[in-house]
Formats: sequence, structure tokens, C-alpha cells
Amino acid sequence: MSSTIAALSWPLARLGEGIEQLARGANLLATGPRNPLTATSPPQHRAELGTWIEWAGERLGLEAEPIESFVPQVAEWLRDIGPAILQIDIAGEARCLFLLRSRFGGLQVLGPDLQWSTCSVAGLRNALCADFEAPLQAEIEGLLALADVPERRRKAVKALLLDQRLATQKIENCWLLRQPATANLRRQLAESGLPRRALGLLVALAVVYALEIAGWRLIGAAALNGRLDFGWLSAWGLAVFSLIPLHWISGWLDAGFALDVGILLKKRMLAGALRLDLEAVKQQGSGQLLGRVMESQALESLSLNGGFSTLIGLVEWLFAAWILSAGVAGFGHLLMLAGWTVLALWLTGRYLRRLKHTTFQRMTMTEQLVERMVGHRTCLAQESPERRDADDDSLLNDYLLSASETDAALIPLIGSLARGWLVLALLGLSPAFVSGDTASIGLAISLGGILLAGRAFSNVATGLAVLARAFIAWQQVAVLFHAAYRAPPSQPFLSAADLRGEVGIAGSGKLVDASDLSYRYRSGGEPVLRGVDLTIRRGERCLLEGPSGGGKSTLAALLVGLRQPESGLLLLNGLDRYTLGDNWHKLAGEAPQFHENHILTGTLAFNLLMGRHWPADKPDLLEAEELCVALGLEPLLQRMPSGIHQRVGETGWQLSHGERSRIFLARALLRNTALTVLDESFAALDPETMEQCLSCALARADTLLVIAHP
Repeated sequence: MSSTIAALSWPLARLGEGIEQLARGANLLATGPRNPLTATSPPQHRAELGTWIEWAGERLGLEAEPIESFVPQVAEWLRDIGPAILQIDIAGEARCLFLLRSRFGGLQVLGPDLQWSTCSVAGLRNALCADFEAPLQAEIEGLLALADVPERRRKAVKALLLDQRLATQKIENCWLLRQPATANLRRQLAESGLPRRALGLLVALAVVYALEIAGWRLIGAAALNGRLDFGWLSAWGLAVFSLIPLHWISGWLDAGFALDVGILLKKRMLAGALRLDLEAVKQQGSGQLLGRVMESQALESLSLNGGFSTLIGLVEWLFAAWILSAGVAGFGHLLMLAGWTVLALWLTGRYLRRLKHTTFQRMTMTEQLVERMVGHRTCLAQESPERRDADDDSLLNDYLLSASETDAALIPLIGSLARGWLVLALLGLSPAFVSGDTASIGLAISLGGILLAGRAFSNVATGLAVLARAFIAWQQVAVLFHAAYRAPPSQPFLSAADLRGEVGIAGSGKLVDASDLSYRYRSGGEPVLRGVDLTIRRGERCLLEGPSGGGKSTLAALLVGLRQPESGLLLLNGLDRYTLGDNWHKLAGEAPQFHENHILTGTLAFNLLMGRHWPADKPDLLEAEELCVALGLEPLLQRMPSGIHQRVGETGWQLSHGERSRIFLARALLRNTALTVLDESFAALDPETMEQCLSCALARADTLLVIAHP
């Protein structure tokens, strides 16, 4: 490393301070951090540094996303990243660089003296790639000499050969710092600059309409006063041609704004979907969830299109009101404009009420359609054709009737509002026109205002109709949007040693310690579990038996952190859920019941190793294959053309009931958690296979809890 880079690097002991200062420099922190990092020491082990940085980002209400680059693309990668944290090695010591942004060929780097300095992108790139390139230098120099490459071309050829040889080598240990999708919406909007861009779009639209009005005024005054000469035509033509770049600019601003708002909405709703309450999700069928997904897509396109149409219409409405006030029937036209606006709002409300009912009917049809598709074989075997068709016909008839009423409410809003205004406004203009006492310029101004108001009502009607649909869609997906928000966690960082209990946290040997646990599925309902006391020590093998509906699976969900008890104390390895946070799932894993477990579309390897990092490395793949053999799945691997890399699931290789059960068991065992819960994992196996699988589970699991019927 060069002396400049070494001087700008930070020791790991000051990592928390550097992250806070980098976040402030990037304007990611509006105020001081709620949970400062300066009092928290980074981990001593390099392997845990990435986990600590991600935890530190969450503690500040930010997201630290690990990123990487292949060696040939490092220079472009450095120009695009920022704010970012880059770990480097200097004389065998791990240190960090805090990069803000690339500017004029240099990187802004925060130094340990809290001053911003500029570092060469090429210099940092060479320093990062030196360890990869050094072993190849002599070989490539010899090859160039042997090929007698001219001296003037050697540098370029050498760079190309190095890129080819290092095409698969990665530069890692870098984390991008940014606002997460779960952050406060105002902060996300401010960071993306959307309010400023919306203001720019409004200014562009205002200039467009001002030029249009100026053009009308020029050509109208020239024509009505008999002065239609070359000068007036040139002025009008200049105003018209000036509209072309302005329309292009406003269209470009519109498209960019819509794209970025759509990205923000999608990220926000995806984060919300991942944070929905487990019970809330389970109480909805797959059809309801599919309907929400469809409505979320509609919300993005409809709200943006309808919002801009309405916005343009409102701008035109304001200009039209101003022009009409200067016309021959100023006050009368303003009253008509206000009354017609009230009528437009009433028509929109009527359409909204009918659309709400139609949307409910459509989502009901979607829910039942998906349910019947999933249970198609059951319906064919158990339900009579007459009843099956009668239910479908009834739903379809109700939907068609509701859709017809909605269309009937939409026609006056879209098709008649603008035309009706033209007729009404012209009638209001007729007394002044018939009297003949009004100046031609006043009539021209009124006609221009009437036409502009007609266009405004057309845009407003279209926009309001679309916004009504977007509002209905919002009612379906608002729960996803609001579920995305999560306050920054305040629990301490736990190292791998803390989780394993190597520092005295679980010195008693207790892995699970539950006292007086109670749980009920809904408020006011009967408790499923009441007063449960349970202790499981490390290394124990436990069998939990009981009748169906006795709460066995509910207790398993509490132990692995899928649900939280209503009352009582539950400790895992001596720590509660608040302290462990998401680390709870690193210590406790489960193979749920068969109907709650799934084979996902993908390779068998992915379905086995989805609890670990993916893509998997070779040792993980070998371990998964060995476990499959131990569970009696070797014949399955031999039958599949691609072995463990064969695609399985709905669109791939079809698996039997027993094969699926063993894959679910292997998936749970491969997680290597301290506590493994198997919920009726052996129910679909014959006695010989069950004994083989049970022996494998007893040998591999650290601590095992098996749930079964008596």
C-alpha cells in the first residue's frame, strides 16, 4: 500500500467512529445517532467484522450492504461506490478506508483526522489488485518477451492478459452504506431528491403553459386587429418552437420521477412483505396474497399516471380560471367553472364507491380461482360437476353486474365531463356574442379560456378516475407499506462466541429455559399454551408426544422464534428474544410439519442448503450429498440426470412424499443450529427408513427435540 492510502486508513478500534462520520458526510444522518457506536468495540476476529458492520449500520438506522467486484472491473467499481467502507491490509494489519464519492478522477476519503482528502482511483485500484497481480508478473513478462511484443504496446497487452487471468478473482470486504427500505419515508424522499425534482417538473409545466398562452395572445391579437404581418408570425412561431424542448424536458423529468418513485415503492412494499406478522400471513390464502401482489403493481403505475394527469389538469384549470376572469363573461364563467368542478368531484365519488365493490368482487374471484387451481384434483375427485360450475357461474355473474355498474359510472366522468363543459360555457358566452357590443379580443380571450378549461377537465377526469383505482389498490397494500417501518435495533452486538455460550452466558448448560409460557392465537381466544415450564440442556434428545391440537407445533414455533409468547419467560442459551434479535434463528432451527414445508423451484442443492449462504461452495455441496446418502436418498441422486444439481419442485423433478420428508429433514440438519426441532418429520416414512433417518438425526444434531403422535 502507498503511504497516502496508509495515512488515510483507520484502525479497527475506531471503526464505529468512522462509520458515524461517514454517514454524516453523506447526509445519511439528519441528527446525531440514537445509538452511538463510539462506545462499542468492534470484534477482534476478522471473520466477524462484516457481521459487526452490518449490525452497526442497523443501529444507526442505515443499511450496510456487502458488495464485491471482479478484478478487471475494480476501477469502474471504485468510481461508482460510495459512501462505502473498504477493509484493506497494511503490513498484516486489518484497517479500513471510508469512501464518500468519486469526483474528477479521485475518491473522497475520510482520514483519521476527520478531514476529507482525495485519493487516486488508479492508485487505490493498483493497491487492491497488487496481491493478485504480483505472482503473475514474471510469467507474463516472459511471455511478452517470447512473443516479441513491441515495447510501446507491452503495457496495454500486459493489462489485458492480467485481466484475462484474474477474471474470476474477487475484491471483497467492502460495504455500501445507504438508507434502507425500512427507513423513514421523508428521509428516503429527501435523499433521492424527489421533492426537488417534483418542483422542477411543476416549473417546467408552468413555463409550457405560459408560453402556450403567450402564443395564443400573439396570434389572436394579430388576427383580430388585422396586423397579421411577418413580425407577428415570427414571434408566434418562436413561441411555438420554444415549446418543443420544454415538452421534451418535462417528459424526461416526468419519466425519471416516475421511475424513481416506482423503485422506492417496490423496495418499501417488498420490505413490508418480509416483515408481516406470521399469523396475519397464515390467515390469508394464497389467492388473497396474489391479489395483494397484483394491486401493488397497479398502485405504482396508476398512482403515478393518475397523479401527473391530475397535476397537469389542475395547472390548466388555474390558468383557465385566470383567463376566463379576463373574458367577457368573467364572473359568470367562474361560477360555471366552480359548479362543474363540484360535479366532477361528485362523479368521481360515485365511481369510487362502485369501483370499490368491483375490486372486492375481483379479489374474491382471484382467491377462489387460486384455491381451486391448488386443489384441482380434490375438486375433480370429490365435488359434483353441477355444484362446481354453479359456484363459478354465480361469482362470475356478480362480478359482471358490478363491473357494468362501475363502467356506467365511469362513462359520464371520462366521456361527458369535458364536452358538457364546452356546451355549458358556450351557452354562457352566447348573450355577449349575440349583443354584438363586446370587443373581439374579449371574445377571443373567453374562447381560449373555455378551450383550456375543457382540456383541463379532460385531464382531471382521466387523472381522478385513475387515482380512484390507485386509492382502492392502496387500501389493499397499505399494510405492506406500513409494515416496512422498523425502528433501529438497540440490542448489543453478539459475537459467535457469545452465541455459543463460550463467555459464561450459558454456564449452567441450559440451552432452553422456559418458565410459565402462555400463548393464544387471537386476543380474547382460549390459550393454546398455558403455564408451560420447560428446560432443555445442551446435548439432550427429547421426545414430545401428545394428541392433535394439543399445542405441540405452537410450542415448537415459540422455541425456534417464529412466534413470541404472550406471557412468561423464554431464554435461549441464557438470552431472551430482545437481546438475541434475529440471532435467535442462528441458534434454533426447525423442520415444520409437512403441509407447512415446501420444495421451492430450483435445484436440489438449493433446497438443501437454503439455510446457509448461497451460492454454495464445494465443501457445503459435498456435505449435503453425504447427508442425502445417509438419509437413504442415494437412489434418488442416481436417478436424477444432474444429481444434486437437478431442478426439483413444481417445474422440475417430481418427488415422492417420503423423498420430500427426507429433504425437509436434511435441510434442517444442514443448518447446524444448537437446537433442532423436528415436527412430525418421520410420519411419512416406513419403519426401516424412519430408523435410518432417526439415527442420522441423533448423530448430527447438537440438541434434538422430536415431536410425534403417541
